[in-house]
Amino acid sequence: MKVRRTPSRVAAFDIEKRRLRIIYSSHTYAAKNLGVRTASVCDACSGKSVSCGGWYLRSLENVEVGFDDFGTLTIEKFDELNGVERVIYPNDSIRKKRSKKAVI
Repeated sequence: MKVRRTPSRVAAFDIEKRRLRIIYSSHTYAAKNLGVRTASVCDACSGKSVSCGGWYLRSLENVEVGFDDFGTLTIEKFDELNGVERVIYPNDSIRKKRSKKAVI
């Protein structure tokens, strides 16, 4: 017997500017577009990992997002609306991580 679940939508926030940029219709669709495994997307949405594929990812279960939120809603505000506290990298450490990848 198969259990059918409604796919969870995924909000993707830019890792440097911390603004809402994309909403994916499911974890699988987000993974395909970001070029990562579905498990990595699930880990980022659940809080097991901080980011995934250069994006902060959150599940859209308890918060309604409108078109006017794109580019203006920050990850901090989203987490506050959801009632959760999650780790967010300082912008300086993100730049250092990206420059190390480019050098190697």
